[in-house]
Amino acid sequence: MPKTNVPSYLRHKATDQAIVILRGKMFYLGKYKSKESRAKYNELIAEFLANNCKLPPTRTRKEITVDDLALKFLEWAEGYYVAPNGKPTASYGHCQIAMKPFIQHYDKKAVSEFGPLSLKWIRDKWIEQGLARKTINQWCAIIKQAVKWGVENELVDVEIFQALDAVTNLKAGRTKAREYRDIPPVDDETFAQMCAVISGHSHPPS
Repeated sequence: MPKTNVPSYLRHKATDQAIVILRGKMFYLGKYKSKESRAKYNELIAEFLANNCKLPPTRTRKEITVDDLALKFLEWAEGYYVAPNGKPTASYGHCQIAMKPFIQHYDKKAVSEFGPLSLKWIRDKWIEQGLARKTINQWCAIIKQAVKWGVENELVDVEIFQALDAVTNLKAGRTKAREYRDIPPVDDETFAQMCAVISGHSHPPS
Protein backbone atom coordinates (compact mmCIF):
# COMPACT_ATOMS: atom_id res chain seq x y z
CA MET A 1 0.00 0.00 0.00
CA PRO A 2 1.54 3.35 -1.05
CA LYS A 3 2.51 5.72 1.74
CA THR A 4 0.44 8.88 2.08
CA ASN A 5 2.50 12.04 2.27
CA VAL A 6 1.08 14.24 5.01
CA PRO A 7 1.10 17.94 4.06
CA SER A 8 3.58 19.88 6.17
CA TYR A 9 3.01 22.54 8.80
CA LEU A 10 4.62 25.62 7.25
CA ARG A 11 5.35 29.24 8.03
CA HIS A 12 4.11 32.05 5.82
CA LYS A 13 6.90 34.63 6.20
CA ALA A 14 4.92 37.66 4.99
CA THR A 15 2.31 37.34 7.76
CA ASP A 16 4.15 35.12 10.28
CA GLN A 17 1.19 32.78 10.20
CA ALA A 18 1.25 29.01 10.11
CA ILE A 19 -0.18 27.49 6.95
CA VAL A 20 -0.85 24.13 5.36
CA ILE A 21 -1.39 23.53 1.66
CA LEU A 22 -4.06 20.99 0.77
CA ARG A 23 -4.67 20.18 -2.88
CA GLY A 24 -3.04 23.45 -3.90
CA LYS A 25 -5.20 25.54 -1.55
CA MET A 26 -3.55 27.44 1.29
CA PHE A 27 -5.14 27.39 4.73
CA TYR A 28 -4.16 29.83 7.48
CA LEU A 29 -3.86 28.31 10.92
CA GLY A 30 -3.00 31.26 13.18
CA LYS A 31 0.26 32.55 14.60
CA TYR A 32 3.22 30.35 13.68
CA LYS A 33 4.19 27.80 16.37
CA SER A 34 1.20 28.71 18.57
CA LYS A 35 -0.82 25.96 20.26
CA GLU A 36 -3.93 27.11 18.43
CA SER A 37 -2.26 26.82 15.02
CA ARG A 38 -0.96 23.33 15.86
CA ALA A 39 -4.43 22.23 16.95
CA LYS A 40 -6.00 23.65 13.79
CA TYR A 41 -3.35 21.92 11.68
CA ASN A 42 -4.05 18.54 13.32
CA GLU A 43 -7.79 19.03 12.81
CA LEU A 44 -7.39 19.88 9.12
CA ILE A 45 -5.01 16.99 8.46
CA ALA A 46 -7.28 14.48 10.21
CA GLU A 47 -10.25 15.71 8.19
CA PHE A 48 -8.23 15.68 4.97
CA LEU A 49 -6.97 12.11 5.44
CA ALA A 50 -10.38 10.84 6.52
CA ASN A 51 -11.80 12.20 3.27
CA ASN A 52 -9.31 10.26 1.13
CA CYS A 53 -7.04 13.29 0.70
CA LYS A 54 -9.81 15.44 -0.72
CA LEU A 55 -11.02 18.79 0.51
CA PRO A 56 -14.28 18.38 2.43
CA PRO A 57 -17.10 20.67 1.27
CA THR A 58 -17.05 22.37 4.68
CA ARG A 59 -13.56 23.64 3.90
CA THR A 60 -14.49 25.33 0.64
CA ARG A 61 -14.67 28.97 1.68
CA LYS A 62 -17.04 31.23 -0.20
CA GLU A 63 -15.13 34.12 -1.72
CA ILE A 64 -15.84 37.51 -0.22
CA THR A 65 -17.03 40.23 -2.56
CA VAL A 66 -15.48 43.68 -2.90
CA ASP A 67 -18.45 45.51 -1.40
CA ASP A 68 -18.65 43.11 1.54
CA LEU A 69 -14.95 43.49 2.31
CA ALA A 70 -15.10 47.29 1.95
CA LEU A 71 -18.06 47.58 4.31
CA LYS A 72 -16.44 45.32 6.91
CA PHE A 73 -13.22 47.32 6.65
CA LEU A 74 -15.06 50.62 7.08
CA GLU A 75 -16.87 49.27 10.11
CA TRP A 76 -13.48 48.41 11.61
CA ALA A 77 -11.97 51.77 10.60
CA GLU A 78 -14.84 53.70 12.20
CA GLY A 79 -14.01 52.13 15.55
CA TYR A 80 -10.24 52.40 15.10
CA TYR A 81 -9.75 55.96 13.82
CA VAL A 82 -11.36 57.79 16.73
CA ALA A 83 -10.23 61.07 18.32
CA PRO A 84 -10.11 61.53 22.12
CA ASN A 85 -13.46 63.35 21.90
CA GLY A 86 -15.03 60.21 20.45
CA LYS A 87 -15.46 61.60 16.93
CA PRO A 88 -13.99 59.94 13.80
CA THR A 89 -10.64 61.34 12.69
CA ALA A 90 -9.69 62.54 9.21
CA SER A 91 -8.15 59.11 8.57
CA TYR A 92 -11.60 57.55 8.68
CA GLY A 93 -12.81 60.10 6.15
CA HIS A 94 -9.94 59.15 3.84
CA CYS A 95 -10.95 55.49 4.19
CA GLN A 96 -14.50 56.34 3.12
CA ILE A 97 -13.28 58.24 0.06
CA ALA A 98 -10.86 55.49 -0.99
CA MET A 99 -13.52 52.79 -0.65
CA LYS A 100 -16.03 54.65 -2.84
CA PRO A 101 -14.61 53.71 -6.29
CA PHE A 102 -13.59 50.30 -4.93
CA ILE A 103 -17.27 49.58 -4.24
CA GLN A 104 -18.74 51.60 -7.10
CA HIS A 105 -16.83 49.91 -9.91
CA TYR A 106 -16.22 46.38 -8.53
CA ASP A 107 -19.21 45.91 -6.21
CA LYS A 108 -20.28 42.24 -6.30
CA LYS A 109 -17.08 40.91 -7.87
CA ALA A 110 -14.94 38.59 -5.79
CA VAL A 111 -11.93 40.29 -4.20
CA SER A 112 -9.77 37.70 -5.96
CA GLU A 113 -10.75 39.35 -9.26
CA PHE A 114 -9.39 42.71 -8.10
CA GLY A 115 -5.75 42.68 -9.21
CA PRO A 116 -2.95 45.20 -9.83
CA LEU A 117 -4.49 46.38 -13.12
CA SER A 118 -7.78 47.07 -11.33
CA LEU A 119 -6.02 49.22 -8.75
CA LYS A 120 -4.09 51.08 -11.46
CA TRP A 121 -7.37 51.71 -13.31
CA ILE A 122 -8.84 53.38 -10.21
CA ARG A 123 -5.61 55.32 -9.83
CA ASP A 124 -5.86 56.56 -13.43
CA LYS A 125 -9.41 57.77 -12.75
CA TRP A 126 -8.14 59.82 -9.81
CA ILE A 127 -5.42 61.30 -12.04
CA GLU A 128 -8.09 62.26 -14.61
CA GLN A 129 -10.06 63.98 -11.83
CA GLY A 130 -7.03 66.18 -11.14
CA LEU A 131 -6.16 64.81 -7.71
CA ALA A 132 -2.64 65.37 -6.39
CA ARG A 133 -0.05 62.63 -6.59
CA LYS A 134 0.40 62.28 -2.81
CA THR A 135 -3.36 62.07 -2.28
CA ILE A 136 -3.67 59.34 -4.91
CA ASN A 137 -0.82 57.37 -3.33
CA GLN A 138 -2.50 57.71 0.06
CA TRP A 139 -5.86 56.43 -1.19
CA CYS A 140 -4.28 53.54 -3.11
CA ALA A 141 -2.51 52.59 0.12
CA ILE A 142 -5.89 52.52 1.89
CA ILE A 143 -7.30 50.08 -0.68
CA LYS A 144 -4.27 47.89 -0.09
CA GLN A 145 -4.81 48.27 3.65
CA ALA A 146 -8.41 47.06 3.29
CA VAL A 147 -7.27 43.93 1.46
CA LYS A 148 -4.49 43.35 4.01
CA TRP A 149 -7.08 43.69 6.78
CA GLY A 150 -9.06 41.01 4.97
CA VAL A 151 -5.99 38.74 5.01
CA GLU A 152 -5.48 39.37 8.72
CA ASN A 153 -9.07 38.35 9.41
CA GLU A 154 -8.96 35.27 7.14
CA LEU A 155 -11.38 36.74 4.62
CA VAL A 156 -8.90 37.10 1.76
CA ASP A 157 -5.99 34.97 0.55
CA VAL A 158 -2.61 36.59 1.13
CA GLU A 159 -1.60 36.23 -2.54
CA ILE A 160 -4.22 38.85 -3.46
CA PHE A 161 -2.63 41.42 -1.16
CA GLN A 162 0.87 40.53 -2.34
CA ALA A 163 -0.18 41.15 -5.94
CA LEU A 164 -1.69 44.55 -5.10
CA ASP A 165 1.35 45.48 -3.04
CA ALA A 166 3.43 45.16 -6.21
CA VAL A 167 1.77 48.35 -7.48
CA THR A 168 4.32 51.05 -6.64
CA ASN A 169 3.58 54.63 -5.65
CA LEU A 170 3.41 57.34 -8.28
CA LYS A 171 6.79 59.07 -8.47
CA ALA A 172 7.29 62.82 -8.78
CA GLY A 173 8.06 63.75 -12.37
CA ARG A 174 7.03 60.31 -13.61
CA THR A 175 3.27 60.76 -13.71
CA LYS A 176 0.59 63.08 -15.08
CA ALA A 177 -0.78 63.52 -11.56
CA ARG A 178 -0.27 67.07 -10.34
CA GLU A 179 1.89 67.99 -7.39
CA TYR A 180 0.75 69.97 -4.38
CA ARG A 181 1.39 73.69 -4.85
CA ASP A 182 4.66 74.63 -3.21
CA ILE A 183 4.14 77.31 -0.56
CA PRO A 184 7.18 79.62 -0.25
CA PRO A 185 8.54 80.40 3.22
CA VAL A 186 7.11 83.44 4.99
CA ASP A 187 9.43 86.50 4.96
CA ASP A 188 10.65 87.94 8.26
CA GLU A 189 8.36 90.99 8.20
CA THR A 190 5.21 88.96 7.57
CA PHE A 191 6.26 86.45 10.21
CA ALA A 192 6.68 89.27 12.76
CA GLN A 193 3.20 90.58 11.89
CA MET A 194 1.69 87.11 12.34
CA CYS A 195 3.34 86.75 15.72
CA ALA A 196 1.98 90.15 16.76
CA VAL A 197 -1.54 89.15 15.70
CA ILE A 198 -1.32 85.89 17.63
CA SER A 199 -0.10 87.71 20.74
CA GLY A 200 -2.92 90.27 20.44
CA HIS A 201 -0.73 93.32 19.79
CA SER A 202 -1.87 94.04 16.25
CA HIS A 203 -4.44 93.25 13.59
CA PRO A 204 -3.97 91.55 10.23
CA PRO A 205 -3.50 93.91 7.26
CA SER A 206 -6.73 94.75 5.45
